Amino acid sequence: MVVKFMRNETAEAAAEDESTRNELPTPPRQVLDRHGARVLDPATAVLAAGQPVPRTTVYRPGVFLLPDRYLRDSETLAAINGVLARIGIYAEPADRGGDTKELARVRQLEDVPVRALLRVREDADPVVVDCWKALQLLRSAAAGERPEIDPEIVARISPEHLLFTTPVFGGVPWETSGLGGTPWETSGFGAGSSYGRTRGANRIPVTLAADPPHRSEKPRHRRPVVAVLDTGIGPHPWFGLADRSGPPPAGAGLAVAPDIQAAILQAELDSGTTLPTQLLTDYWDAPSTGQPLIGDVDTDTGHGLFIAGIIRQACPEADTLAIRVVHSDGVAYEGDVLLALHLLADRVRTAQAEDRPEDMVDIVSLSLGYYEENAADVAYTGQFAAAIAELLGLGVLVVAAAGNDATTRRFYPAAFADQPLGDGCGPQVISVGALNPDVTASKALFSNEGPWVRCWATGAGVVSTYPVDVRGTATADHQVPDRDRNSFDPDDYSAGFAVWDGTSFAAPLAAAEIAKALGPFEAELATVDRDTVVKRAWTALGSL
Repeated sequence: MVVKFMRNETAEAAAEDESTRNELPTPPRQVLDRHGARVLDPATAVLAAGQPVPRTTVYRPGVFLLPDRYLRDSETLAAINGVLARIGIYAEPADRGGDTKELARVRQLEDVPVRALLRVREDADPVVVDCWKALQLLRSAAAGERPEIDPEIVARISPEHLLFTTPVFGGVPWETSGLGGTPWETSGFGAGSSYGRTRGANRIPVTLAADPPHRSEKPRHRRPVVAVLDTGIGPHPWFGLADRSGPPPAGAGLAVAPDIQAAILQAELDSGTTLPTQLLTDYWDAPSTGQPLIGDVDTDTGHGLFIAGIIRQACPEADTLAIRVVHSDGVAYEGDVLLALHLLADRVRTAQAEDRPEDMVDIVSLSLGYYEENAADVAYTGQFAAAIAELLGLGVLVVAAAGNDATTRRFYPAAFADQPLGDGCGPQVISVGALNPDVTASKALFSNEGPWVRCWATGAGVVSTYPVDVRGTATADHQVPDRDRNSFDPDDYSAGFAVWDGTSFAAPLAAAEIAKALGPFEAELATVDRDTVVKRAWTALGSL
């Protein structure tokens, strides 16, 4: 496998391809309905005076994201609701009845965004609850020489986007090969695409005739830790997990964070009574199918364990900390991801302050993202920028996949790679595009690219670990029962491995290479004060 770290690209690549700016197909309706989401359509979106025409994105219309301190301040909340009353709605905090200790602590931090639920006023006529319309009204009220509401407050309010690991809007060879059944799987390249797999998915089960990569039993100091925010974990012998009865054993190279997982679940429960929400109940990647009456393995089942296996192969000495923020259909809620990032930063900050190297995280690997609706996107990504900047300021390296939509449109958080998010901190976001697994290491046809993509790694034809207990309803096309002969079963993963394509898998490969670069400084890994961690991050990246 190949990893290429690159400096700035040529000026010719700086301009975004106009053909990718807005005209993008939408995700399947069943995905939108499942998560209470809506596509922002530039042709029909309401606009406040002076506001730019938005670009296509996916968001949850019944909720805002804004810093918790605004919801706790009665005057600020009253000012917001005074404006929203004009369209018959109001905002209120999600229920706080069951806050975990971690959730309560992180909510006290100034920049941590939380969900505010939008409800219809009792004295209002029937209305369509839409946070985009509400946000336009607030921006209009904050404009002019005598604003009705503080513009700085309104600037910190945003929709809650859906983030995706799989292709968001189509345009990807394996999703357009005619092999699938949904609208975004049947519209383009035609059958026989070189990325095409079976039953509309871009993965197939395989057997790997190799021993697990060797890990030292007792490292001399501390192992590098890569936090993976993804679909969670499943059973696999490489990580000492025979089933789903308990967490990974100590020393297996895979760990979970029950405290962070509990905080994410509680934040979902707070808003789930009125907002369509799929709950992430724990760190296990489940269910394996989102359509039980059909039984097909869901699009992203096994995604997180696959990534853990890539890290295990490329840097066996590293530990993977798996945090589940992605559903098995490849969807993550922006509020969940932001909360996980802030909780990780809080964990690292405490580890540095209390000299607890066992709680350190060195790298965060993100194989997910979204497209910002505002053309001036740099100015409207403050929630994510603040969360990422907090980690960078502590010296944590952040690696993010560039996306799989074959577009130059900026995909966040990877697109932060060319935007300075803080002074005196560690390296900026490392964005990763996908290469093909050939001797020329050409760019994969599905990969996003642009001047904001600073690293390229093998992301097509990747083989890695897959949960051994996943098996769908597909069967072999041809069977000869009396001779015990079958053709290939396309969704029986009991052998524990799969081949898969995506920038989702290029990003953790780059993260693993960085983790290896931390190896020569293994003695220093036990030292976790901020200055040392920042210096170590720069040295490791510089060596690559």
